[in-house]
Amino acid sequence: MGDVLKVVEGLDLVVEMAAGVVHPDDVGTARSAATRARDRRGYLGGTLVVGIIGGTGSGKSSLLNALAGQQVASVSPVRPHTSRPLAWIPEDAEPGLAGLLDRLGITEKVEQNRFPGLALLDATDVDSVELGHRAQVEALLPRIDAVIWVLDPDKYADPLLHEEFIRPLADSADQFLFVLNQVDRLAVGDRVTIAEDLNTRLAADGIPHPIVFYTAADPADGQPRGIDGLAGYLAQRLDTKRVQLSAVISEARRAARNLAASAGLLGAGSLAFEQQWKELLDKATTALALAEEGSTVFEEVLVSLGVLIGRLASQAGGPFASRIRYQFPPQKIEAVLRDAVETVDRLVPGGPGAIEPERRADAAGLLSDHLQERIGGPLREILWERAALSASVAGLAVEAAQAEAKLRA
Repeated sequence: MGDVLKVVEGLDLVVEMAAGVVHPDDVGTARSAATRARDRRGYLGGTLVVGIIGGTGSGKSSLLNALAGQQVASVSPVRPHTSRPLAWIPEDAEPGLAGLLDRLGITEKVEQNRFPGLALLDATDVDSVELGHRAQVEALLPRIDAVIWVLDPDKYADPLLHEEFIRPLADSADQFLFVLNQVDRLAVGDRVTIAEDLNTRLAADGIPHPIVFYTAADPADGQPRGIDGLAGYLAQRLDTKRVQLSAVISEARRAARNLAASAGLLGAGSLAFEQQWKELLDKATTALALAEEGSTVFEEVLVSLGVLIGRLASQAGGPFASRIRYQFPPQKIEAVLRDAVETVDRLVPGGPGAIEPERRADAAGLLSDHLQERIGGPLREILWERAALSASVAGLAVEAAQAEAKLRA
Protein backbone atom coordinates (compact mmCIF):
# COMPACT_ATOMS: atom_id res chain seq x y z
CA MET A 1 0.00 0.00 0.00
CA GLY A 2 2.85 2.39 0.84
CA ASP A 3 0.67 5.00 2.64
CA VAL A 4 0.73 6.40 6.15
CA LEU A 5 -1.78 3.87 7.44
CA LYS A 6 0.70 1.07 6.71
CA VAL A 7 3.37 2.98 8.62
CA VAL A 8 1.07 3.35 11.63
CA GLU A 9 0.15 -0.34 11.47
CA GLY A 10 3.86 -1.15 11.30
CA LEU A 11 4.49 0.91 14.43
CA ASP A 12 1.63 -0.88 16.19
CA LEU A 13 3.33 -4.20 15.39
CA VAL A 14 6.74 -3.00 16.61
CA VAL A 15 5.19 -1.72 19.84
CA GLU A 16 3.42 -5.00 20.57
CA MET A 17 6.53 -7.05 19.84
CA ALA A 18 8.69 -4.77 22.00
CA ALA A 19 6.31 -4.99 24.98
CA GLY A 20 7.92 -7.12 27.65
CA VAL A 21 11.33 -6.79 25.98
CA VAL A 22 12.28 -3.14 26.45
CA HIS A 23 11.54 -0.76 29.32
CA PRO A 24 7.80 -0.03 29.74
CA ASP A 25 8.44 3.73 29.53
CA ASP A 26 10.00 3.32 26.08
CA VAL A 27 7.07 1.17 24.96
CA GLY A 28 4.61 3.72 26.32
CA THR A 29 6.25 6.56 24.43
CA ALA A 30 6.09 4.65 21.14
CA ARG A 31 2.51 3.55 21.80
CA SER A 32 1.51 7.18 22.36
CA ALA A 33 3.03 8.12 18.99
CA ALA A 34 1.02 5.37 17.29
CA THR A 35 -2.16 6.46 19.06
CA ARG A 36 -1.69 10.10 18.00
CA ALA A 37 -1.25 9.05 14.39
CA ARG A 38 -4.20 6.66 14.43
CA ASP A 39 -6.51 9.18 16.11
CA ARG A 40 -5.63 11.90 13.62
CA ARG A 41 -8.81 13.04 11.92
CA GLY A 42 -9.00 12.32 8.22
CA TYR A 43 -7.69 9.87 5.68
CA LEU A 44 -4.18 8.56 6.45
CA GLY A 45 -2.91 8.68 2.91
CA GLY A 46 -1.32 11.12 0.50
CA THR A 47 -4.65 12.10 -1.09
CA LEU A 48 -6.81 14.93 0.22
CA VAL A 49 -10.28 13.39 0.49
CA VAL A 50 -13.07 15.97 0.53
CA GLY A 51 -16.79 15.34 0.82
CA ILE A 52 -19.23 17.68 -0.92
CA ILE A 53 -22.32 17.83 1.25
CA GLY A 54 -25.45 19.94 1.22
CA GLY A 55 -29.19 20.07 0.83
CA THR A 56 -31.29 19.35 -2.22
CA GLY A 57 -30.84 21.88 -5.00
CA SER A 58 -27.77 23.50 -3.43
CA GLY A 59 -25.65 22.64 -6.47
CA LYS A 60 -23.25 20.00 -5.12
CA SER A 61 -22.94 18.20 -8.45
CA SER A 62 -22.60 21.50 -10.31
CA LEU A 63 -19.79 22.51 -7.94
CA LEU A 64 -17.98 19.23 -8.60
CA ASN A 65 -18.33 19.74 -12.35
CA ALA A 66 -16.99 23.28 -12.05
CA LEU A 67 -13.95 22.13 -10.07
CA ALA A 68 -13.40 19.30 -12.56
CA GLY A 69 -13.71 21.59 -15.56
CA GLN A 70 -16.10 19.15 -17.21
CA GLN A 71 -19.33 17.30 -16.50
CA VAL A 72 -18.51 14.53 -14.05
CA ALA A 73 -21.76 14.34 -12.09
CA SER A 74 -25.15 14.61 -13.69
CA VAL A 75 -27.38 17.51 -12.73
CA SER A 76 -31.16 17.70 -12.85
CA PRO A 77 -33.98 19.97 -11.69
CA VAL A 78 -35.63 16.89 -10.18
CA ARG A 79 -35.02 16.83 -6.38
CA PRO A 80 -33.44 14.94 -4.77
CA HIS A 81 -31.18 14.10 -7.69
CA THR A 82 -27.96 12.60 -6.25
CA SER A 83 -29.15 9.16 -5.19
CA ARG A 84 -25.74 7.47 -5.00
CA PRO A 85 -22.38 8.94 -3.91
CA LEU A 86 -19.80 9.56 -6.64
CA ALA A 87 -16.02 9.76 -6.22
CA TRP A 88 -13.82 11.93 -8.46
CA ILE A 89 -10.36 10.51 -7.83
CA PRO A 90 -6.79 10.70 -9.23
CA GLU A 91 -6.17 8.27 -12.07
CA ASP A 92 -3.15 6.85 -10.22
CA ALA A 93 -5.03 6.63 -6.93
CA GLU A 94 -3.19 4.91 -4.09
CA PRO A 95 -4.58 1.50 -3.04
CA GLY A 96 -5.54 2.84 0.36
CA LEU A 97 -8.00 5.23 -1.25
CA ALA A 98 -9.74 2.38 -3.05
CA GLY A 99 -10.06 0.60 0.30
CA LEU A 100 -11.60 3.69 1.88
CA LEU A 101 -14.18 4.03 -0.90
CA ASP A 102 -15.05 0.35 -0.56
CA ARG A 103 -15.62 0.77 3.17
CA LEU A 104 -17.82 3.78 2.50
CA GLY A 105 -19.81 1.83 -0.09
CA ILE A 106 -18.94 4.25 -2.92
CA THR A 107 -18.81 2.24 -6.13
CA GLU A 108 -19.20 4.99 -8.76
CA LYS A 109 -15.77 6.48 -9.53
CA VAL A 110 -14.50 8.88 -12.18
CA GLU A 111 -10.73 9.15 -12.66
CA GLN A 112 -9.06 12.52 -13.25
CA ASN A 113 -5.64 14.02 -13.86
CA ARG A 114 -6.66 17.67 -13.48
CA PHE A 115 -6.01 17.83 -9.74
CA PRO A 116 -3.44 15.19 -8.62
CA GLY A 117 -3.78 14.31 -4.98
CA LEU A 118 -7.42 15.37 -4.64
CA ALA A 119 -10.47 13.13 -4.29
CA LEU A 120 -13.91 14.72 -4.20
CA LEU A 121 -16.92 12.75 -3.01
CA ASP A 122 -20.27 14.00 -4.27
CA ALA A 123 -22.51 12.83 -1.44
CA THR A 124 -26.26 12.45 -1.27
CA ASP A 125 -28.50 15.21 0.09
CA VAL A 126 -28.60 15.80 3.85
CA ASP A 127 -32.24 16.83 3.71
CA SER A 128 -33.35 14.11 1.31
CA VAL A 129 -36.56 12.26 2.01
CA GLU A 130 -34.56 9.06 1.51
CA LEU A 131 -33.49 8.10 5.05
CA GLY A 132 -30.47 6.14 3.83
CA HIS A 133 -28.91 9.28 2.32
CA ARG A 134 -28.34 10.90 5.68
CA ALA A 135 -26.72 7.74 7.04
CA GLN A 136 -24.33 7.73 4.09
CA VAL A 137 -23.35 11.33 4.75
CA GLU A 138 -22.80 10.71 8.47
CA ALA A 139 -20.54 7.75 7.64
CA LEU A 140 -18.26 10.02 5.60
CA LEU A 141 -17.44 12.56 8.28
CA PRO A 142 -14.93 10.74 10.53
CA ARG A 143 -13.03 9.18 7.62
CA ILE A 144 -12.29 12.07 5.27
CA ASP A 145 -10.04 15.11 5.47
CA ALA A 146 -12.46 17.93 4.81
CA VAL A 147 -16.10 18.69 4.14
CA ILE A 148 -17.43 21.30 1.74
CA TRP A 149 -20.86 22.30 3.00
CA VAL A 150 -22.66 23.60 -0.09
CA LEU A 151 -25.37 26.12 0.75
CA ASP A 152 -27.71 28.13 -1.45
CA PRO A 153 -29.44 31.48 -0.94
CA ASP A 154 -32.81 29.86 -0.29
CA LYS A 155 -31.86 27.23 2.31
CA TYR A 156 -28.56 28.35 3.87
CA ALA A 157 -30.45 28.92 7.15
CA ASP A 158 -32.29 25.57 7.08
CA PRO A 159 -32.69 24.48 10.76
CA LEU A 160 -32.19 20.81 9.76
CA LEU A 161 -28.74 21.54 8.36
CA HIS A 162 -27.63 23.64 11.33
CA GLU A 163 -29.28 21.80 14.23
CA GLU A 164 -28.78 18.20 13.13
CA PHE A 165 -25.49 18.38 11.22
CA ILE A 166 -23.31 21.45 11.63
CA ARG A 167 -23.93 22.30 15.29
CA PRO A 168 -23.42 18.76 16.69
CA LEU A 169 -20.20 18.49 14.66
CA ALA A 170 -18.73 21.87 15.56
CA ASP A 171 -15.78 20.21 17.30
CA SER A 172 -14.72 19.08 13.81
CA ALA A 173 -14.85 22.60 12.42
CA ASP A 174 -11.19 22.46 11.38
CA GLN A 175 -12.38 20.03 8.68
CA PHE A 176 -15.15 22.31 7.41
CA LEU A 177 -15.34 24.89 4.69
CA PHE A 178 -18.55 26.44 3.45
CA VAL A 179 -19.59 27.40 -0.06
CA LEU A 180 -22.51 29.71 -0.62
CA ASN A 181 -23.39 28.72 -4.17
CA GLN A 182 -25.67 30.36 -6.74
CA VAL A 183 -24.64 33.88 -5.72
CA ASP A 184 -25.29 34.94 -9.31
CA ARG A 185 -28.96 34.97 -8.34
CA LEU A 186 -28.37 37.71 -5.76
CA ALA A 187 -28.06 41.44 -6.03
CA VAL A 188 -24.87 42.83 -4.47
CA GLY A 189 -26.70 44.16 -1.43
CA ASP A 190 -28.50 40.88 -0.82
CA ARG A 191 -25.22 39.00 -1.15
CA VAL A 192 -23.68 41.08 1.65
CA THR A 193 -26.72 40.64 3.89
CA ILE A 194 -26.82 36.87 3.42
CA ALA A 195 -23.06 36.59 3.94
CA GLU A 196 -23.33 38.43 7.28
CA ASP A 197 -26.31 36.33 8.35
CA LEU A 198 -24.54 33.09 7.41
CA ASN A 199 -21.49 34.02 9.50
CA THR A 200 -23.73 34.88 12.45
CA ARG A 201 -25.53 31.54 12.24
CA LEU A 202 -22.28 29.58 11.96
CA ALA A 203 -20.90 31.42 15.00
CA ALA A 204 -24.05 30.38 16.89
CA ASP A 205 -23.35 26.80 15.77
CA GLY A 206 -19.95 26.98 17.48
CA ILE A 207 -17.87 27.98 14.44
CA PRO A 208 -16.82 31.60 15.09
CA HIS A 209 -14.30 31.83 12.24
CA PRO A 210 -15.71 29.83 9.32
CA ILE A 211 -13.97 29.54 5.96
CA VAL A 212 -16.56 30.63 3.39
CA PHE A 213 -16.37 30.84 -0.40
CA TYR A 214 -18.96 32.45 -2.63
CA THR A 215 -19.50 30.73 -5.98
CA ALA A 216 -21.70 30.44 -8.99
CA ALA A 217 -20.96 26.91 -10.16
CA ASP A 218 -23.55 26.83 -12.95
CA PRO A 219 -24.68 30.39 -13.71
CA ALA A 220 -27.01 31.30 -16.52
CA ASP A 221 -24.19 32.77 -18.60
CA GLY A 222 -22.26 29.48 -18.32
CA GLN A 223 -19.10 30.97 -16.78
CA PRO A 224 -18.50 29.58 -13.26
CA ARG A 225 -17.32 32.14 -10.73
CA GLY A 226 -15.40 31.79 -7.47
CA ILE A 227 -14.11 28.34 -8.41
CA ASP A 228 -10.44 29.29 -8.78
CA GLY A 229 -10.29 30.56 -5.20
CA LEU A 230 -11.83 27.35 -3.89
CA ALA A 231 -9.47 25.20 -5.98
CA GLY A 232 -6.47 27.19 -4.74
CA TYR A 233 -7.56 26.67 -1.15
CA LEU A 234 -7.90 22.91 -1.68
CA ALA A 235 -4.40 22.81 -3.18
CA GLN A 236 -3.10 24.60 -0.09
CA ARG A 237 -4.91 22.11 2.16
CA LEU A 238 -3.30 19.27 0.23
CA ASP A 239 0.17 20.76 0.72
CA THR A 240 -0.50 21.28 4.43
CA LYS A 241 -1.76 17.73 4.80
CA ARG A 242 1.34 16.29 3.18
CA VAL A 243 3.59 18.28 5.52
CA GLN A 244 1.58 16.98 8.47
CA LEU A 245 1.72 13.39 7.22
CA SER A 246 5.47 13.67 6.71
CA ALA A 247 5.69 14.62 10.39
CA VAL A 248 3.56 11.58 11.31
CA ILE A 249 5.88 9.32 9.30
CA SER A 250 8.98 10.85 10.90
CA GLU A 251 7.55 10.41 14.38
CA ALA A 252 6.66 6.76 13.69
CA ARG A 253 10.13 6.06 12.31
CA ARG A 254 11.75 7.79 15.30
CA ALA A 255 9.59 5.85 17.78
CA ALA A 256 10.47 2.53 16.14
CA ARG A 257 14.16 3.40 16.03
CA ASN A 258 14.13 4.32 19.72
CA LEU A 259 12.56 0.95 20.54
CA ALA A 260 15.16 -0.76 18.36
CA ALA A 261 17.92 1.06 20.22
CA SER A 262 16.42 0.08 23.58
CA ALA A 263 16.25 -3.53 22.39
CA GLY A 264 19.89 -3.44 21.27
CA LEU A 265 19.06 -4.01 17.61
CA LEU A 266 20.92 -1.16 15.97
CA GLY A 267 24.52 -2.26 16.29
CA ALA A 268 24.21 -5.99 15.63
CA GLY A 269 24.75 -7.76 12.35
CA SER A 270 23.60 -11.24 11.37
CA LEU A 271 23.64 -13.63 14.28
CA ALA A 272 24.04 -16.72 12.07
CA PHE A 273 22.94 -18.77 15.05
CA GLU A 274 21.83 -21.93 13.28
CA GLN A 275 25.11 -22.44 11.46
CA GLN A 276 27.24 -21.63 14.51
CA TRP A 277 25.19 -23.87 16.77
CA LYS A 278 25.20 -26.81 14.35
CA GLU A 279 28.97 -26.66 13.89
CA LEU A 280 29.59 -26.60 17.65
CA LEU A 281 27.03 -29.32 18.36
CA ASP A 282 28.38 -31.72 15.74
CA LYS A 283 31.96 -31.26 16.90
CA ALA A 284 31.17 -31.41 20.61
CA THR A 285 28.92 -34.46 20.58
CA THR A 286 31.29 -36.44 18.37
CA ALA A 287 34.26 -35.54 20.57
CA LEU A 288 32.42 -36.46 23.77
CA ALA A 289 31.28 -39.80 22.35
CA LEU A 290 34.89 -40.65 21.50
CA ALA A 291 36.50 -39.17 24.59
CA GLU A 292 38.83 -41.39 26.59
CA GLU A 293 38.88 -41.50 30.37
CA GLY A 294 40.85 -38.54 31.75
CA SER A 295 40.78 -36.53 28.53
CA THR A 296 40.19 -32.76 28.47
CA VAL A 297 37.37 -32.98 25.94
CA PHE A 298 34.71 -32.09 28.53
CA GLU A 299 36.52 -28.88 29.50
CA GLU A 300 37.13 -28.00 25.84
CA VAL A 301 33.44 -28.43 24.96
CA LEU A 302 32.44 -26.42 28.04
CA VAL A 303 34.70 -23.55 26.97
CA SER A 304 33.34 -23.69 23.40
CA LEU A 305 29.76 -23.47 24.65
CA GLY A 306 30.62 -20.54 26.91
CA VAL A 307 32.37 -18.70 24.08
CA LEU A 308 29.43 -19.19 21.69
CA ILE A 309 26.83 -18.06 24.22
CA GLY A 310 28.92 -15.04 25.16
CA ARG A 311 29.33 -14.08 21.50
CA LEU A 312 25.60 -14.46 20.84
CA ALA A 313 24.80 -12.28 23.85
CA SER A 314 27.20 -9.58 22.65
CA GLN A 315 25.70 -9.65 19.17
CA ALA A 316 22.12 -9.58 20.48
CA GLY A 317 22.72 -6.54 22.67
CA GLY A 318 20.32 -4.79 25.04
CA PRO A 319 17.69 -6.79 26.93
CA PHE A 320 18.20 -9.82 24.67
CA ALA A 321 21.84 -10.00 25.79
CA SER A 322 20.71 -9.78 29.42
CA ARG A 323 18.22 -12.61 28.92
CA ILE A 324 20.84 -14.86 27.32
CA ARG A 325 23.36 -14.24 30.08
CA TYR A 326 20.70 -14.69 32.77
CA GLN A 327 19.44 -17.97 31.36
CA PHE A 328 22.88 -19.41 30.63
CA PRO A 329 25.37 -18.54 33.36
CA PRO A 330 28.62 -20.63 33.33
CA GLN A 331 27.50 -22.88 36.18
CA LYS A 332 24.27 -23.78 34.36
CA ILE A 333 26.11 -24.58 31.12
CA GLU A 334 28.44 -26.90 33.05
CA ALA A 335 25.51 -28.57 34.84
CA VAL A 336 23.68 -29.19 31.56
CA LEU A 337 26.79 -30.64 29.94
CA ARG A 338 27.50 -32.94 32.92
CA ASP A 339 23.90 -34.08 32.94
CA ALA A 340 24.15 -34.90 29.22
CA VAL A 341 27.31 -36.97 29.75
CA GLU A 342 25.76 -38.80 32.70
CA THR A 343 22.66 -39.59 30.61
CA VAL A 344 24.83 -41.21 27.95
CA ASP A 345 26.74 -43.08 30.67
CA ARG A 346 23.46 -44.58 31.90
CA LEU A 347 21.87 -45.40 28.55
CA VAL A 348 24.75 -46.42 26.28
CA PRO A 349 26.81 -49.50 27.18
CA GLY A 350 30.33 -48.57 28.27
CA GLY A 351 29.59 -44.84 28.67
CA PRO A 352 31.73 -42.03 27.24
CA GLY A 353 35.28 -43.09 26.50
CA ALA A 354 34.43 -46.78 26.29
CA ILE A 355 31.49 -46.86 23.89
CA GLU A 356 31.45 -49.61 21.34
CA PRO A 357 32.07 -48.18 17.84
CA GLU A 358 28.64 -49.23 16.57
CA ARG A 359 26.96 -47.35 19.45
CA ARG A 360 28.89 -44.10 19.15
CA ALA A 361 26.29 -42.59 16.82
CA ASP A 362 23.62 -43.36 19.42
CA ALA A 363 25.71 -41.67 22.08
CA ALA A 364 26.29 -38.60 19.90
CA GLY A 365 22.54 -38.43 19.16
CA LEU A 366 21.66 -38.55 22.86
CA LEU A 367 24.16 -35.83 23.64
CA SER A 368 22.84 -33.72 20.75
CA ASP A 369 19.19 -34.10 21.81
CA HIS A 370 20.02 -33.18 25.39
CA LEU A 371 21.96 -30.06 24.46
CA GLN A 372 19.33 -29.04 21.89
CA GLU A 373 16.57 -29.26 24.48
CA ARG A 374 18.40 -27.52 27.33
CA ILE A 375 20.51 -24.96 25.48
CA GLY A 376 19.83 -24.79 21.73
CA GLY A 377 16.03 -24.52 21.95
CA PRO A 378 15.87 -21.77 24.59
CA LEU A 379 18.63 -19.83 22.81
CA ARG A 380 16.81 -20.12 19.50
CA GLU A 381 13.59 -18.81 21.05
CA ILE A 382 15.30 -15.65 22.33
CA LEU A 383 17.13 -15.01 19.08
CA TRP A 384 14.06 -15.62 16.92
CA GLU A 385 12.12 -13.14 19.04
CA ARG A 386 14.93 -10.66 18.48
CA ALA A 387 14.95 -11.36 14.74
CA ALA A 388 11.17 -10.90 14.50
CA LEU A 389 11.34 -7.53 16.26
CA SER A 390 14.24 -6.48 14.05
CA ALA A 391 12.29 -7.52 10.95
CA SER A 392 9.24 -5.53 12.04
CA VAL A 393 11.40 -2.43 12.55
CA ALA A 394 12.95 -2.93 9.11
CA GLY A 395 9.50 -3.41 7.58
CA LEU A 396 8.30 -0.14 9.08
CA ALA A 397 11.36 1.63 7.67
CA VAL A 398 10.49 0.35 4.19
CA GLU A 399 6.84 1.40 4.49
CA ALA A 400 7.91 4.83 5.77
CA ALA A 401 10.26 5.34 2.81
CA GLN A 402 7.53 4.33 0.36
CA ALA A 403 4.98 6.61 2.00
CA GLU A 404 7.37 9.56 1.91
CA ALA A 405 8.14 8.91 -1.74
CA LYS A 406 4.40 8.89 -2.48
CA LEU A 407 3.93 12.20 -0.68
CA ARG A 408 6.82 13.78 -2.57
CA ALA A 409 5.45 12.52 -5.87
